[in-house]
Amino acid sequence: MAEIRINATGGVKLYDADDSHYAQILAGTISSNVDVLTLGSSSADFNIPVKVLGTTPTLTIGDAGAEDTKIVFDGNAQDFYIALDDSADDLLIGLGSTVGTTPAISIDENLAVKTYGDITMTGTTPVLTIGDAGAEDTAIVFDGNAQDFYIGLDDSADDLVIGLGSSVGTTPAISINSDRDVTISDGAIDFDVASHDTSNGLKLGGTLVTSTAAELNILDGVGSTAAELNMLDGSAKSTSSITIADADAFIVIDGNTTKQIPASDISSYAGGGITEADQWRLTTNLSVSTTSSVISSNLERVDTVFDKIGSGMSESSGIFTFPSTGIWMVKNIGKWSFAGNDHSCQLEIHVTTDNSSYTGRSVSCDSITQISSVTTRAMTSTEIMLDVTNTSNDKVAFKVHCSSNSTALEGDTSSNRTSFTFIRLGDT
Repeated sequence: MAEIRINATGGVKLYDADDSHYAQILAGTISSNVDVLTLGSSSADFNIPVKVLGTTPTLTIGDAGAEDTKIVFDGNAQDFYIALDDSADDLLIGLGSTVGTTPAISIDENLAVKTYGDITMTGTTPVLTIGDAGAEDTAIVFDGNAQDFYIGLDDSADDLVIGLGSSVGTTPAISINSDRDVTISDGAIDFDVASHDTSNGLKLGGTLVTSTAAELNILDGVGSTAAELNMLDGSAKSTSSITIADADAFIVIDGNTTKQIPASDISSYAGGGITEADQWRLTTNLSVSTTSSVISSNLERVDTVFDKIGSGMSESSGIFTFPSTGIWMVKNIGKWSFAGNDHSCQLEIHVTTDNSSYTGRSVSCDSITQISSVTTRAMTSTEIMLDVTNTSNDKVAFKVHCSSNSTALEGDTSSNRTSFTFIRLGDT
């Protein structure tokens, strides 16, 4: 087999096929005008490292002909090649020894690099830089079967954009500016844990917010130019809402600290609201005697134009019990009638704090003067603020009395003539 051998002193020997003859070139003795040493079709094996020396050393493979050229790395278990694929005129790095088969990386005439496998970056601080700080858009394009998507730098706005298609800035979905403000364009955020997998969800400030039935949707308005925040229950997106219980919590960001506020404490932060409101009335006229007595019959909750807020008051024999502790406003309005002359009428709110002894805490009074021998009327009104700390002991009742047995406190089952109003204003 023909060989080229280079000895330790720099001499070169060219052996023939049967290794019996050779031509020798000694180091430093070449004087002929020879630029290129050409070997025949037989291979040449170099058993020592080969260096190409000089100020501009060049190793040229091929002669500009229409053929593939390559360097093959002959491995123990696997071969690889670096080659010029003449049909595509691309530089290829691939698997095997045949140019064009199983490519891994290709570089075309525009210096565009294409990879045919996964890219893994290792190291303590691996960095992949796209672009060279020039005034141009840069992007990663996901070339899908039916639809393309991109993540790119929109140089004109200097924003990071995630969008639809392959051209940066067109059909954006999400954009992030230099202040880290996030803009969602003509889309929606759907938070849906339909699989009930609590490892999925929405993270706010590092805290995972999950639900087995609820969704958090940020919508671009429905019949409105302003966006809306809707908390919806499962798939019933048009009518139902989430019921908040005292054991539930709301996530807030206090500086860089994530906190949970129990729903039961929200009133302390947001000022609360009307959680209880109830109204009762006298259904028929009540003949009032000169002896003070509790209004204990013919009472009903107003049911014509209003229904209670909350669970409402409970009543037994004229004694009203509060459904919860708190600061309550209690108010009554009485309508009186009399056929005589110059008689007083009085309506009082009595309060107990021990479920036994009642004391008058608010009084309203008026005098009825007859005009032209016809029935005359008057109105009284009184109210009180109560701090209810114990619903078993703190109760109210309404008492009436007048100076004539012929005086009546008017009532009606379809309109408020004599009424009693209860409103919880806030916590105790």
